[in-house]
Amino acid sequence: MADQPSEKSMDRMRKMVDKFCEKSGTFKHPGEGITESVVLGLAQNMDELGRPLCPCRFYPDKNEEAKHRTWMCPCDDMQIYKYCH
Repeated sequence: MADQPSEKSMDRMRKMVDKFCEKSGTFKHPGEGITESVVLGLAQNMDELGRPLCPCRFYPDKNEEAKHRTWMCPCDDMQIYKYCH
């Protein structure tokens, strides 16, 4: 099992999610555990990669993917369609 993310990254990702929802009119998942899982994955990627790579997708090479904007949260799909897949 992966190490737990730092509390700093967890706080940072919670704030990022809240701010994005507020400014874009997007809503968090009604199941609190789902939102917390996404925040946890984002925080782990912040600690590992230094970037909020979407934790909902599989990447053959996370470091290579982190060089691109497409799947950084909020990802392109989320910005266009206003929901997290």
